[in-house]
Amino acid sequence: MYFDALTLAAVVDELRTAIVGGRVQRVLLPGALSVALEIYAGRRFYLLLSAHPQFARVQLSPVRISRGADATPPLLLLLRKYVNRGRITAVEQPDLERVLLLSIAKRPLQRNSEHETDPDDDDALPDAAAPEEETLRCELIVEIMEQRSNIVLVGDNNIILAAARHVTPRMSRRPVLPQAPYELPPPQAKRDPRQATAAELRTAIPDGQPDLARALVGVYRGLSPLAAREAVYRALGRTLVPTGADLPWDALAEALRRLWQTPWSPHIVVDESGPIAFAPYEITHLPGARPCPSMSLALDEYYAARERLTAHQQRRDALRERLNDARERLERQRAALQSELQRAADFERLRWEGEMIFAFLHALTPGQDHVEIEGRTIALDPRKSPVECAQERFRAYDKAKSALAGVPERLRAVELRLAGLNETLALLDLAERFEEIETIAREAEAEGYLGPAPVERARKRAARPASPLRIESSDGFTIYVGRTAQQNEHVTFRLGAPDDLWLHVRGAPGAHVIIKTAGRDVPERTIEEAAALAAYYSSLRSSASVDVEIAPRRRVRKVRGGPAGLVTYQAERAVRVAPRPPW
Repeated sequence: MYFDALTLAAVVDELRTAIVGGRVQRVLLPGALSVALEIYAGRRFYLLLSAHPQFARVQLSPVRISRGADATPPLLLLLRKYVNRGRITAVEQPDLERVLLLSIAKRPLQRNSEHETDPDDDDALPDAAAPEEETLRCELIVEIMEQRSNIVLVGDNNIILAAARHVTPRMSRRPVLPQAPYELPPPQAKRDPRQATAAELRTAIPDGQPDLARALVGVYRGLSPLAAREAVYRALGRTLVPTGADLPWDALAEALRRLWQTPWSPHIVVDESGPIAFAPYEITHLPGARPCPSMSLALDEYYAARERLTAHQQRRDALRERLNDARERLERQRAALQSELQRAADFERLRWEGEMIFAFLHALTPGQDHVEIEGRTIALDPRKSPVECAQERFRAYDKAKSALAGVPERLRAVELRLAGLNETLALLDLAERFEEIETIAREAEAEGYLGPAPVERARKRAARPASPLRIESSDGFTIYVGRTAQQNEHVTFRLGAPDDLWLHVRGAPGAHVIIKTAGRDVPERTIEEAAALAAYYSSLRSSASVDVEIAPRRRVRKVRGGPAGLVTYQAERAVRVAPRPPW
């Protein structure tokens, strides 16, 4: 979805009405490639300028924007100097370009004899008596060009002061570097859609093209694919049209021109997955379009959903990577411990050899280098007596035995942690909301999967977990579903009574499910519904059918020394069901 020149034109008109003449009261960086300005112009406005490679845009935010990091890069320092406490004097858009220019003028702050006024103090006032030549003037420029988007602070002499992204001469013919002159992006050699005519369209659009909308984008400046499809739909009643001489060129030219006519009519399109499109005009070619009070509110709704989705997936991926690193470390530890146990057989040979040397002392002679006993060869050191050779073996055996003491317990502890970590990874893949991912991250930290467990681990584990999923079955039985390790433990041992039914997918990580029986017999329909939930909230969710085991809760036990949610159980029976979500 493009933030196109048409959308920017509507935003510019909003900004001219709202913030021109307003005073910048706060400057901050919500992210590495974004700037936020808090502006007072009769009331407070929050202006977001983003150069994000996917979400670059300009909009007024309906809520106050928070700071993203504590770092103070040069861009922020210079924004504080030139922009903070300045007045917005103009908002401009180069013709049909996705470039915004904010002109800002700032007079020196008042001083007193005792101390200098803090430039970040909201109560500091510009000196009205300061001469005009002392006024600092600058332009804050936002270039919205996907991967090449940028935010540039330019001084009154057209010299770049700072930029969110530095562009060297090797990267582009138009470098963006401090102390270099600023140049606007070169305009495209295309036609103006606001002046479109039928004769121009017939000349510019060749016959035989499979997609008229795509051909329009190639001919006209500032025209996004969405806008082109809307114009084609308004003129012809459909969006996919091949080019040809018999097209209604007059209607098409009229549709193009009308897209740019004010007053704007901001619209957003929403389907079952959320917002999918926005425009400053009525979108007729997509179902689910509805009007918005302003272009900025339409943008806020669209990008809030997109950024939540991106943050959701990025957070999941980052956490999964850290958990996989922890699993690799545990697997290496398990392999090393298993190798030590394997060597125990060799240590038993040392004990046997020592015993055999003592048993056959009468048959050994000084200087003998080996002896054959029971078909096995025992090497001897001819420089030592047989007794010394035997004692050397017993000492090596005792030392190895001491080194192996505790290895089985350590191996069991590592295997329990691996089982708990695999469960956590499976639940992470099943998490459907950002809050669930954050809960899993906190639990993983408390278990020490993400590093040394914090001192307050016991307190964190004792804290009440987020509420598990609660569902009423078709027969009126309450079903609880755990979706994190601590929720699983809470569902099984806090919410589950001894006579309740406990369900879990066979042989795979997943949710603990409890059916509250209240002393009643549970109908088969309720059991199948609960089993389908257990299958859905498991690592086998994508399977066509899954075996789910059922046990009375009294037969479920915590694993001694294991992480939260790890249990053993004795199942009474199993059912085979298809995974089914709760909605």
